[in-house]
Amino acid sequence: MPTYFEKYGHTVITVAAIIAAFVGLVTIHGNRFDAQDRRLDAQDKLISQLFELFNQRLDAQDRLINQHFEAVNQRLDAQDRLINQQFEAVNQRLDGHDKRLDRLTDEVSELRRLVVGISERVSRNEGEIDVIREQLRIADTPSP
Repeated sequence: MPTYFEKYGHTVITVAAIIAAFVGLVTIHGNRFDAQDRRLDAQDKLISQLFELFNQRLDAQDRLINQHFEAVNQRLDAQDRLINQQFEAVNQRLDGHDKRLDRLTDEVSELRRLVVGISERVSRNEGEIDVIREQLRIADTPSP
């Protein structure tokens, strides 16, 4: 065996050095990969925190927007109620005017009926006056 080492010692040392170098490289790369994994984990954690903050801000903005919409809806509902009250008041006034107009229409119809009746009586009276005038004229004329 001593001759074996003398004969192949350099080769064994070279192979052992290559294996040691390979193990060293694997260890160094493994440490680098571990460090890179730790950095990526830290970045993932930071990104998760940023997303959480972003979601919290969006939720806060949603609540604020909902409050504004609710306030606007309440104001619009109040305006709708006011407008409906005003329309109701106008409708009541118009109903009163409609009743008054109906009453005036009935009175005008009655007046028209009375005027027609008076016109008929005047026409009859004029006819009777014409007959009386004719009779007076005949009575005033001497007989032959």
